Amino acid sequence: MKDYLKLIRIFDLLSIAVIQAFIYFAAVIPTTAQYGFILMLPYWIVASLVAATALIAAGGFVINDYFDIKIDRLNRPDKIIVSNSISKKNAMQIYQILTISGVAIGVVASVMLKSFTLAFIFIIVAGLLWFYSSSYKRMPIVGNVVVALMAGLVPLIPAFAAKEQLVLDYTKLILELPIVPSLYTFCGAMALFTFFAVMSLEIIKDIRDEYGDREMECHTMPVVFGITASRIIATVMTVIACGIAVFSTYKIGTHSSLSIRYALIAIVLPAAFLLYFIWSRNSKAINNAVHVNYLIILLAGLYPLVYYYSLQ
Repeated sequence: MKDYLKLIRIFDLLSIAVIQAFIYFAAVIPTTAQYGFILMLPYWIVASLVAATALIAAGGFVINDYFDIKIDRLNRPDKIIVSNSISKKNAMQIYQILTISGVAIGVVASVMLKSFTLAFIFIIVAGLLWFYSSSYKRMPIVGNVVVALMAGLVPLIPAFAAKEQLVLDYTKLILELPIVPSLYTFCGAMALFTFFAVMSLEIIKDIRDEYGDREMECHTMPVVFGITASRIIATVMTVIACGIAVFSTYKIGTHSSLSIRYALIAIVLPAAFLLYFIWSRNSKAINNAVHVNYLIILLAGLYPLVYYYSLQ
């Protein structure tokens, strides 16, 4: 059981679920309430959207490991699960079950909301995860952008669902009010931050795995442009993400000092350590950079709780 949980990255899945739940309950609902509207989105639909996101992501993790066996034997032989404790056949079956279940649940919830946009997102993301693992991730920049775009959709799904439910409850006249733009602005800022933070993360992971990627003739950014250029680009992505965090917590948030302090302490401060690890020549530094980047993304996902508190 432990190996199966590692295969689907259970901690990452819980993080996705928690972040989406916090965005919905601590940001989306309070924002609609500020305009005097009650969001009557059934909890089972919220749970279905979160479950669909997590299941599709889990399938993506599995198929990524499935295609990366040879590379991982060179880069991280002690971390290999597929082909060791779990056979390739079982891994493929797990991927199919997770992905089909996730897409089915997501499409059903989307149909109940009468949202073809949401249904399209779940179907397209599932397909992109396959192509990312099988080919896109071996291309310079393309793979990084694809996975960052998919990660950026995670904060937007609650906003899409809320907008569709508001239209169902109050007709399209609700779109004449600033409530939907407010939801999209908040979730869009989180999505934009996530995009650049994940871009940085993916480049850092490519730097870490440069040896195996080069041996397997994968054209990742460090292989094509070199380690130094990749460090520079990862640094730029991190700085942009920090800028978005600080700017959005002040301009888009509640203008509270608490929001600004949170952005500086939870995002900017760890980012300073991240930049140090990116440029350090210590052999363990790049692994530390990966862990710190994950921490920054998680802490950013907890910001809706600060937003909710500052509204009180």
